[in-house]
Amino acid sequence: MKKIITAVGAAAGLAGWSILCAQTALAAPVLHDAPKGSEWIMADWMFLSFVMFAGAAFVAFLMALKSGMLSNLEEAKYYILEIDEADYYTPEWAKEGDAQ
Repeated sequence: MKKIITAVGAAAGLAGWSILCAQTALAAPVLHDAPKGSEWIMADWMFLSFVMFAGAAFVAFLMALKSGMLSNLEEAKYYILEIDEADYYTPEWAKEGDAQ
């Protein structure tokens, strides 16, 4: 009996939620009376935020370039290869032929 009451409650909740969503979706175009040219407002702030973030990233790149952080990258990769650590990625069956 408890399962039936729970299922009926869930169905009623789902029906109520779908009715609420449908009313909201159908009422939005009726209530929205936008002035001409307002479709560009969204594009304007999206473009301006892109320009700001791209500009900040470019300034950070120039600062890293001038401070020498991007020089000699070819030598920097060999340091990572010299680090001795356990091999967690090769499965045991693949190591059977190797001298461990």
